[in-house]
Amino acid sequence: MSSEKVSIIIPVYNVEQYLAECLNSAIRQDHDNIEIIAINDGSTDTSLSILEEFRTKHENIIVKSIPNQGLSVARNTGLEIATGEYILFLDSDDFIEQHTVSTCIEHFRRHRTDIVFFSTNVFFDGASEDSCSITKTERSTALQNESCSARFFFTQSIKLGRYQASACFYIYKKHKMGNITFYPKIIYEDNLFTTRLLLENDDIKVTCITDKLYNRRIRPESIMTQKKHENHVNGFLVVAEELLKLDLAKEKSETGAALNQFIQAMLRKASLTHRLVYDGRLSYRIRQRLIILYTKTRPTPTRIKKILPNIFPELLAIKKSIKIFNTQ
Repeated sequence: MSSEKVSIIIPVYNVEQYLAECLNSAIRQDHDNIEIIAINDGSTDTSLSILEEFRTKHENIIVKSIPNQGLSVARNTGLEIATGEYILFLDSDDFIEQHTVSTCIEHFRRHRTDIVFFSTNVFFDGASEDSCSITKTERSTALQNESCSARFFFTQSIKLGRYQASACFYIYKKHKMGNITFYPKIIYEDNLFTTRLLLENDDIKVTCITDKLYNRRIRPESIMTQKKHENHVNGFLVVAEELLKLDLAKEKSETGAALNQFIQAMLRKASLTHRLVYDGRLSYRIRQRLIILYTKTRPTPTRIKKILPNIFPELLAIKKSIKIFNTQ
């Protein structure tokens, strides 16, 4: 048996249609030292029955049921149980390639690295391609097959516009990451978790590979495609608030600037999402919160010009009216 033990953590909530495919992809890994931890997050369909059936057939599957508390709590529960040296998160409506774990372990051995990032295949299953915004899932060519410090990787990914924060798109060494866990009961928790993994410890090493090892399913009524609401707005704002607590956000360094740029992106998305939910309006409460948080990111004069419409969207309407007036 391979010496490196890998824990695959699978949060499960009402995914009876996709769960068997997900579990089989974990079971059939060609790396033989794996534990599969499935956390049933209060499912009301047959997901728990499917988990129990798999557990009776495979001794390396652990099933734990908890009351429904969301993705973050389910993943944190899995982390508490995990005994592997390495962690891989797998969403229960997705699946991984047979060689996902073994490929990453090879790079851990070769580069003595702490995190291995890989590329992803995205496919649409019953959802239209315009149902959600999908960023490019291949790693930047400038970072592919490179080993570097985590902070350099983050900084370059932000500069190149190719930062992918999904917690499912990498495997990491558990013991090197301290007590970093997922912020409970928010949406977009991966933006906070992954960024903390990369930035909180200054001696973390990252390897980025080209292999597409993860298959992400875009389906109706998933977190990615569901109708936006207030919780989506709050998720972006909480991520921004928590990242601003990092010392790096206060540093006048290249990585500090990249972090503040990422935080500004979270605030921009909060503003856009709020206006989407509330018919183009931005409430006084959200506007005030945005002003406070944007100010803490120490924006440059050039950046301020881009930020203002996110706080005062009325400026866009005024600008449009002036443009129309000048063309008459």
